[in-house]
Amino acid sequence: MSFIAGTGSAVTSAAKAILSKKVLDGKSLGENLTPANMFAVLSILGFCAILPVSLALEGPAKASAAWSAALAAGYTTPYLLKLLACSGFLYYIYNEVAFLALAEVAPVTHAVTNTVKRVVIILASILVFKTTITPLGAAGSAITVAGALLYALAKNKYK
Repeated sequence: MSFIAGTGSAVTSAAKAILSKKVLDGKSLGENLTPANMFAVLSILGFCAILPVSLALEGPAKASAAWSAALAAGYTTPYLLKLLACSGFLYYIYNEVAFLALAEVAPVTHAVTNTVKRVVIILASILVFKTTITPLGAAGSAITVAGALLYALAKNKYK
């Protein structure tokens, strides 16, 4: 199930990048529709699209149970709200910067960079947090790095 979810995430992320790049490429977006504003609109539309699915799959009962478990673990409601707000803000900013970078590079370059970024995060978590990695995880990271390297070499060769 996690492989299917991960693959689905990668495919939809790449599709968003390609479609957004087509809209951003050389055309006037209008008076107020900058790449940053476009990202905000896409984020709102994405939230509206995923909310019904999230509620159907998870339901309010699971969210309430998770909140209760956090409170039982000693966290306060204001602290949890602060963590949620901070996490949401930082994730939004991270994605907006990625979207603005997309306006400057090709979609494939953006996708490869995003994939390599994930490997760097995995490696950093292994080094900093002493996270163990399975042989399959190591193989996947190696394949990703090799693929990014081959892409860069091929791109330089056929410039």
